[in-house]
Amino acid sequence: MTEISKTTKIIRVILIILCVPAIIALVYLGAIPQRYTLSVGSVSNVDINASRSVIDTFETDKKALIAFESVQGIYVRSDDLSEESIDRVYRLFNLCSELRDNNQREDGTYIDSYRSLSNQLKTQVRDTFAIEFTDDEAFQLVTATPELYAEIQISATTFSKTIMAENVDDEALRVLIEQKTALIAGSDDAYYVSIRDMVRSILSQLLMPNIELDEAATEAARDSAFRSAMNNPVMIEKGYRIISVGEVVTEQDYSILKDLNLLSSEGFDYSLLIGISLYMLVILSALALYLTQSKSGIMSNPKDLIAITISFLIPVISAVYLNDLSPLISTVYFTAVIAASYLGIQAGIVLGIIQILMIAPMSRFDVEFIFVSIIGVFICAVFAGRKNRKFNSASLILFTSFSCFAASVAYNVVIKSSRSVMFAAALWAVISATVSVVAAIGSMPIFELISNTVSPVRLIDLSQPGHPILKRLFLEAPGTSQHSMMVANLADSAADAIGADALLAKVGAYYHDIGKLENPSFFTENQQEGYNPHNDLPPEESIAIITAHPEQGARLARKNRLPNSIIKIIQEHHGTTCQIYFYHKAKSMAASKGLPEPLINDFRYKGGIPSSKESAVVMLADTCEAALRSTGITNLDDAEDLFRKLFKQKIEQDQLNYSGLSLNELETILRAFLQVYAGFFHERVKYPDDSTIR
Repeated sequence: MTEISKTTKIIRVILIILCVPAIIALVYLGAIPQRYTLSVGSVSNVDINASRSVIDTFETDKKALIAFESVQGIYVRSDDLSEESIDRVYRLFNLCSELRDNNQREDGTYIDSYRSLSNQLKTQVRDTFAIEFTDDEAFQLVTATPELYAEIQISATTFSKTIMAENVDDEALRVLIEQKTALIAGSDDAYYVSIRDMVRSILSQLLMPNIELDEAATEAARDSAFRSAMNNPVMIEKGYRIISVGEVVTEQDYSILKDLNLLSSEGFDYSLLIGISLYMLVILSALALYLTQSKSGIMSNPKDLIAITISFLIPVISAVYLNDLSPLISTVYFTAVIAASYLGIQAGIVLGIIQILMIAPMSRFDVEFIFVSIIGVFICAVFAGRKNRKFNSASLILFTSFSCFAASVAYNVVIKSSRSVMFAAALWAVISATVSVVAAIGSMPIFELISNTVSPVRLIDLSQPGHPILKRLFLEAPGTSQHSMMVANLADSAADAIGADALLAKVGAYYHDIGKLENPSFFTENQQEGYNPHNDLPPEESIAIITAHPEQGARLARKNRLPNSIIKIIQEHHGTTCQIYFYHKAKSMAASKGLPEPLINDFRYKGGIPSSKESAVVMLADTCEAALRSTGITNLDDAEDLFRKLFKQKIEQDQLNYSGLSLNELETILRAFLQVYAGFFHERVKYPDDSTIR
């Protein structure tokens, strides 16, 4: 493991140790709602609204208890109770029959009078069954003929069995007795009491309800009703006015405030901290996975990692304090603009959405905040990360602000908000979008200073002719300067044609040969009066000077703090190609002296093959421009043949393997080069000599 990789690993660990707890703490602080010092019976001096949707536990518990108590007892038929009622009827008639049978002597005379026997029956029935017969009912039972007595007994016992076969409570018992006895034929006027009334009286007094409470089933039904009520709680929706100024805090109000964690007496909310920690760890894990898989260069570059970390921390810190003004204030566009400008549109969108998820707990997961922020992130990332057009700060600000305004209005129209609410939400959306984007644009130089990355603003600044390096190149190596300008025009046109970063390719071309400033006279375009210093040098020394200019240019670029992407183009614009002229010269000299043939690898550039489309475009533009200048071709057909030959050589030499260019894009690049030279080869109309006019 190299020292650089060790340092990178240490810095990465330190950032994780410092930043993860810091972000969790910031989100926790922002997620804690404003708290109030209130108690039951106190008077509120502010209007308090629900900061989020919450279950009204007080009302829910009340509803559940009502549901529990409203469940009626569940009764089931008892065989024991049924048998006991039937047995009472049978025992009544057994008692009555015994009195009737024992009152007659063997000679047929009666022992007691009917009235005395009737009184005995009433007394025994009262003592045995706790019921009361009327005099007529008792008298008729003891004096009835065997036939009448049998009819009364059979009717009573039969009806008792059929009635007790049903599940009967008091009311059902009364109804069934009425229905059954109604079936008995009409009474005979000779009877003291009709058979129907006699049987009805006996059954009404002796039969009892045969159902009993099923405690287990009743308890289960009540528990089910209670759970059902608890599973469908009474909700307090977000924004609901819990208590108004001057109102007395009731027990229910206090319960809601406690559920919303709005009471200052609640203390440290450990459950919220644990929830925020788990929530943030999931998001940060997703972020780490994305950076390691799609943006591994950031993870291996400590400066870039620090810059991205800062771009995440600034919006989170801002949200902690701005959330008190309005939960609709979104600072995520700051991160989206920074990420899209340096890492591309995809990174801007992904990191922006992750930032939204980070800040969402502070807004109580407000749907409008999330919706508007996502739309704004998409728009600002697309405009900030576009590569095929010149950077325009005004369009970035205007389009982001307008998209947030439109998204806010559309959301409030859907939920049918009032005009005042819609206006306030749209205003906050526009203000937060504008301020965030302006802050991001203004902060770009700072991020470039930290990470040495490049933004469109920085590229525009580097493209100015007054830049010290370009000014020096123009004065000390004018031929190289002219060559670089032409390469820049070719690279700009080609990169724009294939959708690459045209501005980066153009600026990279401006600086690709700055290494020649070390020895400008050793390069053909800067030589004057036909003197070539290589004629006085052995090819080994010449090739050392020639092939050194990419690395010398990279050192000069680092010294002047040029962006890494520009340094890459400087290093890679010759790839690992071979300087054939000096190789053949060295080969001829070795043969003439009888020395071993030189190694071809000693005559190659050491910068590495192009690792991006922009770097490859600059290589092709540099190669074609130099070849066209040396051959003196002045027509498009010959130029096209030359370019195709040069493109083929680069492919065969494996110089474009890592560039990401397709064959179709190479054809597009060739056509773009020819289009530039079409204007360059255009012949001007010759003007007549003005001497005759003079």
